[in-house]
Amino acid sequence: MQGILINAGLDETEAKVYLALLELGPSTVSGITHKAGVTRTLGYHVLEKLCWHGLADEVSSKNKKKIYTARHPHSLLQHVKNKKKQWERNLSLVEEHLPDLVSLYKIADKPVIRFCEGVEGVKEIYSETLEAKTEILSFCDIEGFCAPEFKNWTREYNRERTRRRIFERMLMLDTQFGHEWMEDYQGSLKYNNFKWIRSKDLPGIQDLGGEVNIFDENKIVILLLKPPHRMGIYIESKILANLLRTMFELAWKSGILARTKRRVIKKTRKIS
Repeated sequence: MQGILINAGLDETEAKVYLALLELGPSTVSGITHKAGVTRTLGYHVLEKLCWHGLADEVSSKNKKKIYTARHPHSLLQHVKNKKKQWERNLSLVEEHLPDLVSLYKIADKPVIRFCEGVEGVKEIYSETLEAKTEILSFCDIEGFCAPEFKNWTREYNRERTRRRIFERMLMLDTQFGHEWMEDYQGSLKYNNFKWIRSKDLPGIQDLGGEVNIFDENKIVILLLKPPHRMGIYIESKILANLLRTMFELAWKSGILARTKRRVIKKTRKIS
């Protein structure tokens, strides 16, 4: 009989206590738990559950001891029917909200994507790179950062990155503007390594109009800097990060080492 009760939805202890109630009739907790072979503390808990399920009732004797009695076994049938109705409601609820749950489900490498628009949006997304735990790899069209809206802010950003000792290898678009910017570069040389990349070596790079950063194991920051479509995009995806990292390393091999005036002067002094 215990197996039947378990199949009806009771757990093993509930089944033992319920069978004891059926066999004993109205009884004290001590008598019921002794018959069922469970502890008194557990017995109290189980009896309360059986009452809540409508399978037992609590009554008081003259000496005020708690007396429990089983309801007619027909109540067990009603209990199972109630559980069936509840599960049907649960099934309907899950089916209704399944699309919402699926949209939240993060598969092995389902990209996590966040984007912000406008100048402040670009700054917010770009600031994610200041949390980098590894070297930052960058494809960059530097012209967009020289717009008045970004010029002072990028100087502050570079100072903060230097303070945090975050290294960056940067492939910059080989343009006249880029060379002029490099001649007057005022940032840290200790935490930067620059190379020029020509459009013939990486087709499509001339249309970048911003910057792509790859860092840590799975993080990508994409900045679109040309108005009116200024936007920052943050992506977490190990697969995409590895793909872009591989492209960067291939492009880096064909890049041309970029030197600032300060590097040239330093080298000249060393030779003399």
